[in-house]
Amino acid sequence: MKLTRAEFEQSYAENRLRIAFVGMSNIGKSYTGTRLATAYDFELIGVDKIIWEQLGQDSMSDFAAWQGQPYSEGYADREAQSIALESKATAEAVKYNGGNAVLDTTGSVIYTNRSVQESLLSNWYIVHISASDEAVERLKVQYFARPKPLIWNGHYTCQPDQSQDQAILSSYPNLLKSRAKQYGEMADSTISSDVILDPSLSIEAIFEQLKPTV
Repeated sequence: MKLTRAEFEQSYAENRLRIAFVGMSNIGKSYTGTRLATAYDFELIGVDKIIWEQLGQDSMSDFAAWQGQPYSEGYADREAQSIALESKATAEAVKYNGGNAVLDTTGSVIYTNRSVQESLLSNWYIVHISASDEAVERLKVQYFARPKPLIWNGHYTCQPDQSQDQAILSSYPNLLKSRAKQYGEMADSTISSDVILDPSLSIEAIFEQLKPTV
């Protein structure tokens, strides 16, 4: 939803501003959403939490264990099921009609049903948190340290001389490159994860940078 700076500020003042963060898992969506919710009294809506609750699970790690890795037996079926769950959960989330809100989307929101994406595009101001080269390296490490469910969408490939973990590491940047293009196409604005995670920047400064420039 395209907004001018004046429209952004007016929507916030009238308690009807909807901001949706898109980007890879661990890029800073939840962190920034939590900071905004605390400092500016936004309602924080986490789509991942809706999904794993629908599955009857207790945590993100349980959700990740259920989905497994792209080389796991039955992964393709679980990937398809996960996308369906994400579409359902995101459709539920974007219908929020309370006050100011921040939507913490899944990293694979770009694979949800087109109707869900259109609703998001029409009703939310979408901010893409982009990944620098340094951030990509951090994300690869975090993927193994704190697994999250990940939709590979055909971007996982394993060469004959690679272990499965090596294939994950070499395939991940290709997945990110593909996603970055799609995130950018859907977003109304983009902010680097290096800015979002800069410890010297206050949440007030971050909030200013989220606003449209004109």
